[in-house]
Amino acid sequence: MGGDEASPVHELFTLGTLILSEPKRSVLRRYRGPKMQVGGEDGSVLAHLHERGTFAYVLQDVGGRPVLGVDLVSQGAFARPRFRLTDGEGRPIGEAHAPGRINRTRLLDIRTGSGALRLTRNAVMGRTWFVQDQLDRAVGRVTVSTWRPLDGLQQYRVELDRRAGNEQRRLVVAATVCLQVLRRWTTDPQGTSA
Repeated sequence: MGGDEASPVHELFTLGTLILSEPKRSVLRRYRGPKMQVGGEDGSVLAHLHERGTFAYVLQDVGGRPVLGVDLVSQGAFARPRFRLTDGEGRPIGEAHAPGRINRTRLLDIRTGSGALRLTRNAVMGRTWFVQDQLDRAVGRVTVSTWRPLDGLQQYRVELDRRAGNEQRRLVVAATVCLQVLRRWTTDPQGTSA
């Protein structure tokens, strides 16, 4: 998946490990902040994910600049989820879809003009998603955990192989956002909760 030169990406995607997590919030009040935050292994916050519409998200760096967009474009009781992925300027960079039933998905497929990535897990309730490129080479993994059992806040540890290009890294982060959107969609298909 070449293209790092043709499509410059944010320095956020040069890191080998990123942590995407839902921010802590009160269980007693309605929350109106970022939907997720992206941080480094040292705990530093590097970016925030904001909702710009129902199941439409923008990742902004700490300076408030858009870095990545993820929009769920097919939804409904029987629809197979499909996402449009855009760069910080709103230009399309790819599409992601889950070809199976949403509650049983074990695959998330990402297509771009220059290649493909595939996230798979071994079991329906598996916590680890393995990332492979179009040549079936392992380029990373995403581990999901519920880190606050009381209110179900999720955390995703994204670990990328050092050989993964910046474009692949950006797509894996986008795919991780897709996994979180899928989680929200299965619990609230109308997008009514905060």
